[in-house]
Amino acid sequence: MKNKDFKNMILLVTYGILLFVFIMKYEWIVKILKFIWNLLLPFVIGCIIAFVLNIIVNSLEEKLLSKMKRGKRVLSTIMSLCLVFGFLIIFLFILIPQLQRAGSIFIQNIPKYQENIYSIGQKIGLDKNELKYFDLENNSNIKNEIINFISKNRSSFLNMSMGFANSIFNAICDFFVGLIFAIYILLDKENLSRQLKKLLKRISSEKFYNKVLKVAKLSNTTFNNFVKVQVFEAFVLGFLCFIGMIIIGLPYSASISVVVGITALIPIFGAFIGCAIGAFLIFMISPLQSLIFIIFFIILQQIETNFIYPRVVGGKIGLPSIWVLVAVTIGGSIGGVFGMLVGVPLVSVCYTLIKQFVNKKA
Repeated sequence: MKNKDFKNMILLVTYGILLFVFIMKYEWIVKILKFIWNLLLPFVIGCIIAFVLNIIVNSLEEKLLSKMKRGKRVLSTIMSLCLVFGFLIIFLFILIPQLQRAGSIFIQNIPKYQENIYSIGQKIGLDKNELKYFDLENNSNIKNEIINFISKNRSSFLNMSMGFANSIFNAICDFFVGLIFAIYILLDKENLSRQLKKLLKRISSEKFYNKVLKVAKLSNTTFNNFVKVQVFEAFVLGFLCFIGMIIIGLPYSASISVVVGITALIPIFGAFIGCAIGAFLIFMISPLQSLIFIIFFIILQQIETNFIYPRVVGGKIGLPSIWVLVAVTIGGSIGGVFGMLVGVPLVSVCYTLIKQFVNKKA
């Protein structure tokens, strides 16, 4: 038996044993993987934050701080953090007061909503028992039922509240650990890159080392272009939304357009989250105007999704329009919002590598 055949047989047996162990101990292995993922999550978040901030850091160093000889990296990192967090604070200052105002209007108009629903229900012939929750004369009984329900399920509500608070606390801790890790990466990225290259070159062949560097460079370029174009697309959609709402005469045009622009950072489907928030805000003032806004936004989103987004984003990252839609759909079904964000540049990298391989063989 040749040495190569023997190695292949050993590899096949090893893979077979690993597959058998995975099938037999599936639940146990999944628990271990979840535990490892939870440990690594803050550092994964840190790498993502560092990658996004690095785009701003590079731009600041090249355009604003190019003449500085010392302290350039520290200053550019601080400036990028201030820009991002300043933008988030402005966004919250715009959104939260509008939500509070909409909520107060909604509470004030509850009796009016009840009366309208009750009168419509009577006109279409619904039974009084089916409309009891919309009868203004029955409000005291409804309040008593709600209080009784809460008191009976007090322990369940307490457990849910504790679980929710614990999840929020863990998420905040993971974010801040990730943020600190991201700052360390940004401040020492050249040294980290050199160390990783040195380690990879030591443990692998030169051919494999060159391939990894090629894929890493392609991935970095693709993801950088994707982030830049995605931000541009979000700005365009928010601006078009603002202009359209001004022309139609809808309320909250500025704040809703900002929300739409922020949520549009999620490819293709993200802006619908902004649409839902905007429709809710307008509904508190006028249900009819809320319906008009939804119709307007669906038309705007169809134009942006089918004509602007695939061509601009696909052209910038080298991915045909149809594969942009496929990447977002599949990425969302696998990884939710994170899958949508990563799906397009990841598919673009795979598409480019496959195209290079096919053209090389041809």
